[in-house]
Amino acid sequence: MKNIIEASKLLLLGLAMPLVLTACPGDDEGDDEIGETETDTTGDTTDDDTTTTTDDDTTTDDTTTDDTTEDTTDTTTGDDPFVFAENPPEEYARVDRMGMPAVATAVITSKDMYNASNPTDDDMGAFLTEITTNVTGLHAALDDDLLGLELVPCSPVNCLAQAGPLVVPDVLNIDLSADPGFPNGRMLTDPVIDVTLAVVLLDLTVMDQTPTTFAGYPVNPAANDVEFLAEFPYLAPPN
Repeated sequence: MKNIIEASKLLLLGLAMPLVLTACPGDDEGDDEIGETETDTTGDTTDDDTTTTTDDDTTTDDTTTDDTTEDTTDTTTGDDPFVFAENPPEEYARVDRMGMPAVATAVITSKDMYNASNPTDDDMGAFLTEITTNVTGLHAALDDDLLGLELVPCSPVNCLAQAGPLVVPDVLNIDLSADPGFPNGRMLTDPVIDVTLAVVLLDLTVMDQTPTTFAGYPVNPAANDVEFLAEFPYLAPPN
């Protein structure tokens, strides 16, 4: 009997122990799962929401700030591309002058002195000697060629007389009451070098010899290879 009771106790104890062992971990896991779920879910949700909201707000603020800054810079702080110096004329030194085409290039020897001088010096005859010398030299080199083209060259003295008003003083004159065109201004289509050479080299009192005589020779192109524009800036695009 005693053995049976002991055996029964051992049996009951054996049956009860798994239940206790099973129930304890189950309860603990249940509490832990609930606690962890509530804590983790609440924490994750709150952190995620807060982080997302903060990031969105920050991004929006940054974008707005950047756009505003760019607009302000473009409209209020950009440099004016048309700002000119307002220094008085006496602070400047003339380094070049070329009113009439080819004069300084072809008939002036002391170019630096000429460029630094004033047109009033031209009227005083400051450069008349070298102009005469160089015009005479041009005729010595080119008269035979002119005669070969059946053209009549002028003598250096006569050439200086007819070219004088054109090259001395070295300025461009404009008469608004007269027809436009070189030497009364300078239109884009004017053959200015041809006219200047004709006045310096040809006897313009001879019939059929005019300031535009050289412009008609085939050594010069009759027109640009690209037409001028009908409106500003009038010059054709470079090609």
